[in-house]
Amino acid sequence: MPYDLAIDMWSLGCILVEMHTGEPLFSGSNEVDQMNKIVEVLGVPPSHMLDAAPKARKYFDKLSDGLWTVKKNKDVKKEYKPPATRRLHEILGVETGGPGGRRAGEPGHAPCDYLKFKDLILRMLDYDPKSRITPFYALQHNFFKKTTDEGTNTSSSTSTSPAMDHSHSTSTTSSVSSSGKSRHTPHAVLCPFSVCSS
Repeated sequence: MPYDLAIDMWSLGCILVEMHTGEPLFSGSNEVDQMNKIVEVLGVPPSHMLDAAPKARKYFDKLSDGLWTVKKNKDVKKEYKPPATRRLHEILGVETGGPGGRRAGEPGHAPCDYLKFKDLILRMLDYDPKSRITPFYALQHNFFKKTTDEGTNTSSSTSTSPAMDHSHSTSTTSSVSSSGKSRHTPHAVLCPFSVCSS
């Protein structure tokens, strides 16, 4: 399908996971392998997108009930996990302190910290570019917000992305520039739990 600048958020999500784990998230050797690796993690793309995609039948079969399933290709020798069973939760090491537990017990590496990272990545890897998180809302995501015990929350504004459901909200610091206009700045650097240094 045609794509626009929203594809850059998808790419950034893949890059952030690779920076964190040291491994590509979807390391496909060709288009079919690539698609199967994406489906292992994210499941089958939404039917409305596959219905509109000219190349969908290269990777998927449409069932009689209108749903889509991954195409079984007898030429492909690889075995793939069922859709959405290679969980991002385990890939990121949410419960273990990062992949292989390499950051277990360190400040900023509790499951609640990793859950923020996972949520941001899932919003970046939304199949539908219309609901994928935008750069503006990504920078306001809780992953980039330091906690109050780190002493950076001086004022907050709440904003909700169209990509988020109504139960999620994010905060950011608002500051006033010399021009008198409000600008939003993220609270933390791109890798607040030191994933870049490993």
